[in-house]
Amino acid sequence: MPPFHTSQTCAACGRADPQSRKGCGRLFACVHCGHEDDADHNASVEIEARARRTGGSVNNSTRRHPLVPSPALRRRRTRETQPATSG
Repeated sequence: MPPFHTSQTCAACGRADPQSRKGCGRLFACVHCGHEDDADHNASVEIEARARRTGGSVNNSTRRHPLVPSPALRRRRTRETQPATSG
């Protein structure tokens, strides 16, 4: 999911406007509806909303989630105890 303009898009009303992000501050303030939030949180909510609108989900991310356990985990071998030899 391309994150283009998510830092400028309001998670509440959906309108994108560069004026909503004054400078490099941490505050997002929508100039259209007045919604205020932390800029990173607002962008993450918008990214999740876009993913859901396109049929994705929170679990359908770019992080690596193996579908099956790795072979090393399935073939865990235990060492058998060897009989004591007296010599």
